[in-house]
Amino acid sequence: MDQVSLLKMYAERLAQRLGYNQKYMEFTASRDTGYGIETMTAEVSRYGKFIKVIYYYEGCHANKKLPKRNYASLFVSIKECYSFDFIRGVAYTYFPDIEKLLEQL
Repeated sequence: MDQVSLLKMYAERLAQRLGYNQKYMEFTASRDTGYGIETMTAEVSRYGKFIKVIYYYEGCHANKKLPKRNYASLFVSIKECYSFDFIRGVAYTYFPDIEKLLEQL
């Protein structure tokens, strides 16, 4: 499965975790690459009839944090719980073990 399909699948799962009265949730997962720490953050927000899930990437090398950058964002329909409108962010990175990171979210 490609990374875009994985991001969509996990966006749908994260959207289901957002309670009826909740407006916002945040999930974080990280991994040690041996050279630094890569962190993926997912922000889940309710906007009317859909939920927006934004994945962020943040790296840390030589004890110096790099800026948090938008990796991808998706909208998930509340009724059908179907993701649509995938947008690739400015952080063009590749997570070699993205499944492990997403499972931690």
